[in-house]
Amino acid sequence: MTNNVESNIWKLYVIKSLRWFLLVMPIIVLFFQENGLSMMEILLLQSIFSIGIILFEIPSGYFSDVMGRKNTIIIACILGFIGFLIYSFSYGFIGFLIAELMLGLGSSFLSGTDSAIVYDSLIQIKKEKEYKKIEGRMLSIGNFSEAIASFIGGFIALISLRAPFYVLTIILFLAIPFACTLIEPKRKKYKNKEGPIKE
Repeated sequence: MTNNVESNIWKLYVIKSLRWFLLVMPIIVLFFQENGLSMMEILLLQSIFSIGIILFEIPSGYFSDVMGRKNTIIIACILGFIGFLIYSFSYGFIGFLIAELMLGLGSSFLSGTDSAIVYDSLIQIKKEKEYKKIEGRMLSIGNFSEAIASFIGGFIALISLRAPFYVLTIILFLAIPFACTLIEPKRKKYKNKEGPIKE
C-alpha cells in the first residue's frame, strides 16, 4: 500500500504538466475578438474567472476534507476538461462565461488539494521532510509546461485560432485517468497551528 501511495507524487507531476499545458494563452485575446467580444467583455470574463476562484475556494476546501483529496482532484480535472470543451464549441459571450465558471470552479477544487494529498502521501511513506522539494518541483514542472505550451500554441493557431482549444481539450481529458488512479492517503490530524509548511 505504501508503494501505491508513493505513486501519487509522479501522477500529480503528470496532472500538473497537463493542466498547465495552456496552448491557448498566446492567442486568447485574438480568439475572443474573432468571436465578436469587446475588450470590456474580455476583461469581464477574466474578472469572473478570478471571482469564481475566490467564491469557490472555501466550499471546495470543505469538499476536499469531507469527500477526500482524490475525489476533489478528479472533479477538478473533469471541470477543467468540460470548461475547455465548452470553449471549443462556443461562439459568444454566454458560452465563454459558462466555460470560465467551470474553469474557475475546477481551479478552486485543485487549489490546495494537490498540496494536501502530496503531504498526506509523504507522511504515510515517512518522507514528509521532502515536501518543500516536491512542491518546488511541481511548480517548476507547471512553469516549464506552460512555457512550452505557449510556444507550441502559437504554431497550432496558424491552422485556426480555435485549433489550440481542441488540442488542449484532448490534453486535459488525459489528466482524468491519472486523477482516477490516485490513492487516497491516510490523513494526519494537525494539532494547534501545525501544518505542512513550517518556518
